[in-house]
Amino acid sequence: MLSEAAEIEHCLMCTYLYAVFSMKQSENEDLEPDELRAVGRWRSEITAIAIDEMLHLVLVNNLLISIGARPHYRRFNFPISPGLFPADVAVALAPLDAATLDHFIYLERPRSVVEQDAAVFDKRPYQRAGLAGRLMDAVDDYATVGELYETIGASFIELAGKLGEAGLLVGARSDQLSARDVQMPHLCTIASLADVAAAITLIVHQGEGSADSSEHSHYSRFRRIRDQWRELALSRPGFMPSRPAARNPLMRTPVVTGERVQITAEPALSLVDIGNAAYGLMLRLLALLSDAHQCPPERARVVEQGLALMHALTDIGSAITRLPANPAHPGQNAGLTFTVSRTSLEYPSREAAAWLVAERLEMLAERAAELTGHLPILAVHGRRWLKDAEFWKAWGRKAPISTGGSKTMVTPHNAASEASEPNPGEPAGSAVSNISSAVTVAAGRDVTIRFDATRCIHARHCVTAEPEVFLANTPGEWIFPDRADWTRLAIVAHDCPSGAIRLTRQDGKPGETAPAVNLVRVRENGPLAVHAEIELAQASGPGESGFRMTLCRCGQSHNKPFCDGSHVAAGFQASGEPPTRPSDPLPTRNKVLRIVPLQNGPLAFRGALEICSGTGRTVDRLDEVRLCRCGHSENKPFCDGTHLRIGFEAAGASA
Repeated sequence: MLSEAAEIEHCLMCTYLYAVFSMKQSENEDLEPDELRAVGRWRSEITAIAIDEMLHLVLVNNLLISIGARPHYRRFNFPISPGLFPADVAVALAPLDAATLDHFIYLERPRSVVEQDAAVFDKRPYQRAGLAGRLMDAVDDYATVGELYETIGASFIELAGKLGEAGLLVGARSDQLSARDVQMPHLCTIASLADVAAAITLIVHQGEGSADSSEHSHYSRFRRIRDQWRELALSRPGFMPSRPAARNPLMRTPVVTGERVQITAEPALSLVDIGNAAYGLMLRLLALLSDAHQCPPERARVVEQGLALMHALTDIGSAITRLPANPAHPGQNAGLTFTVSRTSLEYPSREAAAWLVAERLEMLAERAAELTGHLPILAVHGRRWLKDAEFWKAWGRKAPISTGGSKTMVTPHNAASEASEPNPGEPAGSAVSNISSAVTVAAGRDVTIRFDATRCIHARHCVTAEPEVFLANTPGEWIFPDRADWTRLAIVAHDCPSGAIRLTRQDGKPGETAPAVNLVRVRENGPLAVHAEIELAQASGPGESGFRMTLCRCGQSHNKPFCDGSHVAAGFQASGEPPTRPSDPLPTRNKVLRIVPLQNGPLAFRGALEICSGTGRTVDRLDEVRLCRCGHSENKPFCDGTHLRIGFEAAGASA
């Protein structure tokens, strides 16, 4: 039942993505401005639903792993023949037209409602009745997908009653994908019957909804799209949100007659081929993620590569639906076939896995270079694939894995060693020296203040809390440490979110120390404010350390990875109140936090940290996470791989 559930979620994800790929994206595709805005909303909504199906697929595979089975990422090729699923579960690749939307609504319907499926989908009456007392494993009939999950949940309870939870849940929890590996809201691992119930409840409620919460279910969201569609169609009878992509496209000559279109025209055929190859490799990576012996320990890096392949798939899939499919079928465009081969997704060794993945990445990159003239964005994806191939080659050689750029070492920063010593005869409190045009050091009797203008974000805590010490907009000397005692100056320094102000005590005693809890605060429409014992890797030269830093998340700073206020001029908008994600308290809350700005990618954090909203609410607690710094993630503050699609460029360091 779990394997069939995995196949259904996988098929639904593909059919929803195919519909998304078919949708128009500009006014010159016969759309009025209000229609274009509506179609854009629908495209985003159906994409989000497809991502939910990916979450469901991962959860089902976590359930499989929990009982000692292998994850199931295989499925039958489209169109799915009647009999493989129950009669009411027919799936096919089709552009988003009225019939397809009705079909999606029918598939996601709760048992308690009456919906009619579109007549164009191949459905024949049959029943999958099981034989009593059989040994052969098979799945009986069910009316809705929700009913299948109810039976799965009941089976877990029944088997746990016979075997005990420990006797049933024998799989390694570490092999399951978790929120530490991939940033999917509500992703959980399975270690108890309570976890099983939570996963199944989530899947059913996201799909068909529940009695007390149905507004955000897939069923309700598709119905809202249908209502909006009908309103637009009444205003303009010729309204059509999708391109004429083929129904059930194939790359080979079809054996079974019916509504199938073989793709023969170029460049559509070559683009379908590279799209399918990228999709197949994405499945390989998903399968490898659950194998601790064959997958690199940097699982988040492998997840990022899978997301990069998915973004490439989106670019390729959308481009294909603009191209003619076959001269024998005039007026019909091509579409990605999501073809899967018979190749096993398991490997005899880590070397075999590593070299096969590297080989496929290089082949993809070579073909991308050949097709760039037809789809320029492939140049960006090709460069990424070559870089990822080197990662896998290194893993196969059991050598240290390079993530690009030069290796950097982070060394402790000692502000006192950089301060100029005052002349013995000079009055204390007035020794101000400029180490550079950006750094000012003022040495007083009890404390030395170091101010770095390149880090300052003008939070103004210094000039408002101690205006006699910090004389803003004053020519010449402007920092006078002796006008306040150590305690008051320490408060100012600790309130400086960027770390632009640092203090060193002259009596040799420790100054600022690491906080009890490592925090990353998400600023409304602004940067990430980090408070921890930080080690920050840099692309060149030594790294930096400190206890406070503000890091750019708009992608516009001229001083990356630090914020320089560019988010204001850029009109950057990003909530400082992201939703709370389920998380457990961390066993250690203040160990060293290592931050690596990845080349052309996100900020990689490793070490205990708690992400907080601007008002202090806990968003998540993690030991490892990647946070967006391109400014375009749909899941801010977390990275969702968008930097790959938009070609974000920023210097990075070695992880």
